[in-house]
Amino acid sequence: MTLNQALSICRNRTKGDTSSPYFLACGCQPLHLGTLLEAHLFQKLADDGIGVSTGHYVDLPGSLELASGSNCVGAFVLVEWSDLDPRLGLRSSGGWSPASITDILGTCAERCARMADSLQRLSGRMPVVVVPPGLPHAPIGTTISAQASQVEMELESCLTGFLLRLSRLPGVRVLARSALAAVGSSAPRLDAKMELLAGFPYTIPYADALVEAAVGLMVQQTPKKGLITDMDDTFWSGIVGEVGIDKVSWDQSSHTQAHGLYQQMLGHLADMGVLLGVASKNEQSVVESALARPDLYLKAESLFPVRANWGPKSKSVAEILKIWNIDQTAAVFIDDSPMELSEVQAAFPGITCIQFKGKDANGVWELLGRLRDLFGKPQVGAEDLLRRASIQAAEQIRDAGDSASSPEFLRGLAGCVTIEYAKDPSDRRSVELVNKTNQFNLNGLRIGEGEWLRMLEKPETVLSVVSYTDKFGPLGKIAVAVGTRSEGTVNLSHWVMSCRAFSRRIEHHTLASLFETWDAEEIAFDFAPTAKNQPLQDFLSSLGLTGDDSGKYRISRAEFFARSGELPHSVSHP
Repeated sequence: MTLNQALSICRNRTKGDTSSPYFLACGCQPLHLGTLLEAHLFQKLADDGIGVSTGHYVDLPGSLELASGSNCVGAFVLVEWSDLDPRLGLRSSGGWSPASITDILGTCAERCARMADSLQRLSGRMPVVVVPPGLPHAPIGTTISAQASQVEMELESCLTGFLLRLSRLPGVRVLARSALAAVGSSAPRLDAKMELLAGFPYTIPYADALVEAAVGLMVQQTPKKGLITDMDDTFWSGIVGEVGIDKVSWDQSSHTQAHGLYQQMLGHLADMGVLLGVASKNEQSVVESALARPDLYLKAESLFPVRANWGPKSKSVAEILKIWNIDQTAAVFIDDSPMELSEVQAAFPGITCIQFKGKDANGVWELLGRLRDLFGKPQVGAEDLLRRASIQAAEQIRDAGDSASSPEFLRGLAGCVTIEYAKDPSDRRSVELVNKTNQFNLNGLRIGEGEWLRMLEKPETVLSVVSYTDKFGPLGKIAVAVGTRSEGTVNLSHWVMSCRAFSRRIEHHTLASLFETWDAEEIAFDFAPTAKNQPLQDFLSSLGLTGDDSGKYRISRAEFFARSGELPHSVSHP
């Protein structure tokens, strides 16, 4: 994107109040960066209220403090070597004598510590993207440029420690330096003339590529939830029904290590909480026996469910998606056969289909990187790791049929509902649930992380975070209700519950707790039907609710407890 194109995009977007301001903190002159940032945000987001605020020129630490006091919904922080010590840039002089270098290293360490503290405070109020230095520092080494000098390694060590600390903060996303190396690789990065004349060190092509990468970190695609894999010539090399269980391979000695790498990646995804299923044209017993081999690179129990039969693979995929209770757009299907991929793609246009080419080692290596990008997320939470076990437990409940909703069955679950009302800004699980849940969802409205944190700061905001466990094991945090309270009414603007918790009356316990905790006489719901929230609609209907003249659904305390029926679980309020 050129600067003129960015200006045109910003001019052509309808802008009223800036309802979604972002903060740009950098040590250089921010004008062109701000324009490019606003344009890329407009392209990425369906929001005409975007604006960009900037901090103080040549004072990155001060800009971070300014950002912490702003009402912005996200911050972009660009760090260059000159922000750690001006003598590492072009515009400041001071010499690079041994004594000066010792002082430079000390200044870098002090500024990194100060900025890390500031970024920790800032990330408690909004999501933050940090871009590490991409421009060269001053040539202070005593070696030729191809040989790393001690002082350069000490600078790198200081920077690495700084970035490592930031990576541990839940609200900070650091642009990987390996990714940074590829940004704008086809064009020069440093514009020394513009830096000396105007304090802007970047060429426009590099600045554009840098901003685009930073926006991609801030506005990440929703990660996929599940991967369905073929077996023969995909998960392993060979056709197990023909060569036998002991003859399929995936190791280096058999020259089939590409399949071993794939298995290792699947194991890594399982450890991240990704659902893994099998759709194979085989005998079920043969596949299960092969999966019992002790030399697999992942645990066989990580694969659930396993569907091996001679029917169309689209039928197996349909069964797996139903058991997982996820949309086809949240799944990836991998097979070595273009015909099978085409058949599944025709049945499920929204699924991501990828061909496995076991004899193309470079292609397999690229596949591993693509899977990381498809399933990666800023953080892996405890609930992610419980997902597969909770789906297996839900299957057992579904197997109980109609009796699963009976009071006797629900009491026999020995369930415990934990309902917390603390507004913890470090808990990103709550806003994640709001933004990814579709079926039990009050209105389908999404909310940005920064907007969420602003809402939690308001004293009138009510946040209910619900966890659940029973004899089948813990589900973790599975429901969120958020809204405001005033004059005896709790008004819910968002209410979601994971599909893993359906049919256990947890929603009834949630409303009962809201009535009792806040001594409310009425709960009002900002309900809106969506294409996917039929379970929520059914629940409101079960309580006899219909919209009033304003479109809100309301229920009084007396009406709720008269209609709610038995509340079968124990409840705790930490």
